[in-house]
Amino acid sequence: MQLHRKKEQFEGLGIKIILVGMGTPKQAEVFRKNHSLSFIIICDPRKILYKAYGLIEGGIAGIVSPKTIIRGLAAVGRGHMPGLPSGDIFQLSGIFIIDRNMVIRYVHYSKDMSDNPPIDEIIRQASALI
Repeated sequence: MQLHRKKEQFEGLGIKIILVGMGTPKQAEVFRKNHSLSFIIICDPRKILYKAYGLIEGGIAGIVSPKTIIRGLAAVGRGHMPGLPSGDIFQLSGIFIIDRNMVIRYVHYSKDMSDNPPIDEIIRQASALI
């Protein structure tokens, strides 16, 4: 997981990463162990946070398109094997940078399941707030 590879850089900037997923606590723990993560994981199977933060479902085009297939195959080529989905497979994700006053300072709403900003962009955006 790209976020974890940059963990020390995030921590050096005082940035805390919290992951939100639709799985159960047991599934979150399996995910954490499989990816050797130390991040906090919030389980949101009813998608309360997803709705509160305006994250949408992408439909079939959010899962299967030329772009998602190409990026998926590239990820597999780098050794990232997809796990079994849990929760709503159409739910798109996002990245939010929230400051100490709980104000959202940066948002990236994924357009499909492969749409994630570069980690260095997240670090740059967060660094600008320090």
